Amino acid sequence: MAAIPVSSEDPSAQEHIQMCKKHGLNIDMTCEDCDEFICSQCAKTDHKDHDWKTIPTAGSLRRRELKKTLSKVKEKDIAEIDEKIKKASKQKEGNKKCCDSEVSKLQKHYDAIVSKLDEIKKNLETKLVKNLERKNAELSKKKLDLEKKRDHIKDLVEFLEDKHGTMSDYSLIDNLRDLTKLVSNTDSDIVRGDHSVRYRGGDISEGSLDSIMGQTFDLDDFRVTETGSFQYGDECLYVLEAINEDTCLVRDDKSDCFERMNIRNKKIEKSNISGDEVCVTDKGDMYVTDHTNHAIVRLSPSGSASTVCNTPPLAPLGICQSTEGGLLVTLVDDCTNKFHPDSKSRRLVRHVTLTGKVIREYEYQEDGQTKLFTLPWRVRQNGNTDICVVNTTSQSTGELVILPSSGFLKSVYHGQNLNFNPSDVVCDSHCNIIVSDYSNCQMHLLSPDGEFMKNLLTENELKDPYSMSLYKSTLWVGDNQGLIKVFQFNNT
Repeated sequence: MAAIPVSSEDPSAQEHIQMCKKHGLNIDMTCEDCDEFICSQCAKTDHKDHDWKTIPTAGSLRRRELKKTLSKVKEKDIAEIDEKIKKASKQKEGNKKCCDSEVSKLQKHYDAIVSKLDEIKKNLETKLVKNLERKNAELSKKKLDLEKKRDHIKDLVEFLEDKHGTMSDYSLIDNLRDLTKLVSNTDSDIVRGDHSVRYRGGDISEGSLDSIMGQTFDLDDFRVTETGSFQYGDECLYVLEAINEDTCLVRDDKSDCFERMNIRNKKIEKSNISGDEVCVTDKGDMYVTDHTNHAIVRLSPSGSASTVCNTPPLAPLGICQSTEGGLLVTLVDDCTNKFHPDSKSRRLVRHVTLTGKVIREYEYQEDGQTKLFTLPWRVRQNGNTDICVVNTTSQSTGELVILPSSGFLKSVYHGQNLNFNPSDVVCDSHCNIIVSDYSNCQMHLLSPDGEFMKNLLTENELKDPYSMSLYKSTLWVGDNQGLIKVFQFNNT
């Protein structure tokens, strides 16, 4: 700690000489290595191999460099602090804009809920009012019929009162029979016109309202911590597919076969699994795409291989297990320009059963003509059933296409830079999306809707990420020079 300056009013004032707490001697030396004041005994013991000097000697050296030191502080250090102050101010403004944007989203969602509630309320009111109108229309008709009947009865009574003395017995009996029928016929009199539609209020629980309104979450809670690394040769790691927290299947771009790699004991096991991409199902079965032979192959836990289906004239690329059962496979034709598809080109995602039966294909947008993909590569299905596809648009650029299982385009993520080059995609247990940006050495965290939330990793933590796999909270990342890194992913 710097000493408090001695008052300039008393130039003869002496600073209090500090004593060494360990040896009880005057502190008259300084250790340059440890940057602390010491006594002569400290210099002979704890600091004997260090660069130490007497305080006067060190002070003399510093006085010689004082002008240079202070000049550096004024010109460089203070300037750097000023730059950080500006950055802090700018970040505060950015934080305010971000907060305003989130509040606006909250208000928009709230307004949408209120609008929907108002629509529901109007529909319920309409049902109540329509029932009222129908019932009252029926009552009006019955009322009119009763009024006519009443007038008819009154006329008949009045007629009998006036004419019973002069009419024949036959006429009297006949008219009395008519009167009896009119009075006794109550079928049309029975009024069942009560308002029959009732309203019963639903359960207004805090949990259900919270679910409708949504929630806030702190992006600082989303973080990754490196737990291990392994140098797997020096070639680009084309595929990583985790089997569990410790083991994954690995294939570099020079090999046709996958190998099992255990990150804990750094053990590599050869395997007879060959193909382009691979996925491991919940039951432990492995399915691989065979681009050369245009086929999807199943490998059982025992190691036996069998062709699930053939895909000619299309070649399979990416593959993943579907959360709705079966497999999702990206397919392309080999006959047309890779990055400039024409009307004859086929670029699609196919949903098939585990036996190869086609369930659905995703190739066009809602108009049935606009293609969804340029060159669909990696594919993952999110827990909310959305399908996330790495769509390569050129040799060094791409995008992430997100579509619901219904097939209509939901969103397209174009990255945070013009040269966004997605190389792989995974989804966490909360349906958030992680996509690797190969060219910019970044790992982007996206919301389930494909909205950018933060960079999970940057070039300081990884270089050229090419392949990824997420098993529960264990994130595997492979780069283009054979390095595998394993991270613990925290998303709570």
